[in-house]
Amino acid sequence: MALVDSIKQHAWKPFALVVFIWLQYQLWFDETGVFANYALKDQIENQAELNRAGKARNQVLEEEIWSIKSGMDSIEAKARKELGMIKKDETFFIIVDPDNKHE
Repeated sequence: MALVDSIKQHAWKPFALVVFIWLQYQLWFDETGVFANYALKDQIENQAELNRAGKARNQVLEEEIWSIKSGMDSIEAKARKELGMIKKDETFFIIVDPDNKHE
């Protein structure tokens, strides 16, 4: 009878061990576990950096739009710089560097 009582007393231990291992697995390796949270934290930091870069780009574009809307001077400057346009009756000179040979 003592052997049966001893088995009944210790029968819960394997079950408790299985539950403990399962809980440890969930804590560390599950999709909501510690390692997943570290990976998600890195993704959040990367996305925040991308967002900051996007905001800076948007700010530059907003300033450019405001500048274009404010007057013709900025449109003219942009056309001269980016498109190489010149005004009517204006002379355009290209200075060639003889030492710079592009072959």
